[in-house]
Amino acid sequence: MIRKMKRNRLMLCLLFVVFCLLVSAGFLIHTQCLKPSISYYKILEDHIRDRRLEDRSKYILLYTNFFDVKNWKLSAETVGPDYFRSLQCPVTDCVLTNNRELLSTITDYDALVFHIAEPWAYSLFEKVPKLRSPRQIYVAANMESPAHTKHLLGGDHDFFNWTMTYRLDSDVVWNYNNFVDAETEVVLGPSERPQWRRGFEEYYNETVLGIVLEKTKMGVQFVSHCGTISKRDDLVREIQKLMSVDIYGKCGTLECPRGSPRCTEMLTTDYRFYFAFENSLCRDYVTEKVYTVMDASWIVPVVFGGADYSLFLPPNSYIDAQQFNTVEDLVEYLSYLSQNPREYAKYFWWKEHYRITGSQPFCDLCQKLHDVGTRERVQYYKDIEEWWFDEACQAQARIKF
Repeated sequence: MIRKMKRNRLMLCLLFVVFCLLVSAGFLIHTQCLKPSISYYKILEDHIRDRRLEDRSKYILLYTNFFDVKNWKLSAETVGPDYFRSLQCPVTDCVLTNNRELLSTITDYDALVFHIAEPWAYSLFEKVPKLRSPRQIYVAANMESPAHTKHLLGGDHDFFNWTMTYRLDSDVVWNYNNFVDAETEVVLGPSERPQWRRGFEEYYNETVLGIVLEKTKMGVQFVSHCGTISKRDDLVREIQKLMSVDIYGKCGTLECPRGSPRCTEMLTTDYRFYFAFENSLCRDYVTEKVYTVMDASWIVPVVFGGADYSLFLPPNSYIDAQQFNTVEDLVEYLSYLSQNPREYAKYFWWKEHYRITGSQPFCDLCQKLHDVGTRERVQYYKDIEEWWFDEACQAQARIKF
């Protein structure tokens, strides 16, 4: 028995010694691995800092001017959640500013927005931040077509993470206006697959027909940007050979002060067709001119551009000049509508189902910055110049003139 107890004690002692040796070795390995170093603490510090930044408001810095406007037409230099709530954004925990010193360092901003329609108004040395955090999002913003993009994008490889433009394949779509379903409040257009209502075929409204019957003039256009790449001036001149078109502004012979109630009123009372022709024939490029007249007046817009307008406007609410082979075919159809007021009146069916609202791209940008997927993957535009310019615009119109 005594011998057995001695053996057990000896075994326990050996186990204890082995245990101590293992602990000692482990401790030595552990301390060797965790030997204090600047790089280790920097990694740990950055990780803790990034986690802290994820839980706070998202800060968006307008790094360049919007043309000559430093604060991008905002009401103040810096706007916060109250501003986003006023827009009824789905996510409001964001701060939008053009003040680079609002935060302690440029790398604290979650997103930097660069206006790419024109050359940046900074010296070459200042045009890009000297420091950049891997978690930051650089956004290329533009509402102008490629034909009027003056900033040189060729050197911006792997620079931008997101795009914020009118194009429907942008990361954040910055279109001019939206069509909203009046019943559901759902934004239907623009969209790559809009689910428009139907019903214009049987539409009849006696009040609308009364407005139509009072009209006495055919076409009208407000335009002051002449000699455009789309050659819209040439198209209008060809149309004028076959029907009457009054042109107001610098490109015409008539005048009507911008914003005058009379200018808007006469579109409803006098004219049947408004020529909303774009300055360039580019993919998804649909500017405010068509939305403005549709929203404020009872007049049928005739559009001319490079977009698929069915993605932007309800069916039978507009006439696309590009869907006609020749000017003669287009004018023939416009003449048919002017002689058949009930058919013409069907172009206003959409007013009972939709309303037009402004676009709020910063709402979408704020929401996207808060999205979990934003933190889990990082993307860069390898060649944003190719994305923006290649096959984006048409050199020739489909309609012959």
